[in-house]
Amino acid sequence: MPENIPYLLSRIAYARDEQAYKNLFLHFHPGLFRFCISITKNFEAAEEIVSDTLLKIWMMESKLGYVNDIQAYLFTSVKNASLTWLSQQKMRLLDIESIEQNTEITAETLYVNAETGWEIEKAIADLPHQCQLVFRLVKQEGLSYKQITTILEISQNTIEAHMRTALKRIRQQLQEYLMGKK
Repeated sequence: MPENIPYLLSRIAYARDEQAYKNLFLHFHPGLFRFCISITKNFEAAEEIVSDTLLKIWMMESKLGYVNDIQAYLFTSVKNASLTWLSQQKMRLLDIESIEQNTEITAETLYVNAETGWEIEKAIADLPHQCQLVFRLVKQEGLSYKQITTILEISQNTIEAHMRTALKRIRQQLQEYLMGKK
């Protein structure tokens, strides 16, 4: 996390500095968005959840000064909002056409130009859900195990086990892919 984040938080909380908020928003939005998509599998919902979460930072005003780890706070907030959204979706009846549309959108957006990149993403997507979340938070978002224990509310041993499983499965799938290309 960049060194100026505490400064930005202070400027947002006490000076209501819009430029500081914009910088904070631009810094955290991409990672939060990727994390949210990995939970919701829905781009529109992810955009709304992340935007709402970041808007709440602005609305906190001076209370923002009491947040010790803004990164863990934001990822936990996005996780909780995503889980709430998912539970609301389960309550709604989805017709087959909307399921097919969502599948097509997901397939299109997961396409990566490089074949190897595609295989890596495919291997990550094939991981069990919790294992995939842990892997993405560690490798793509650069969060520490301690931060992830707070966000996902699981032990460090569980995180380590998920990472071992993820790396083993990804390595195995890539080896199979590469052997098949020869």
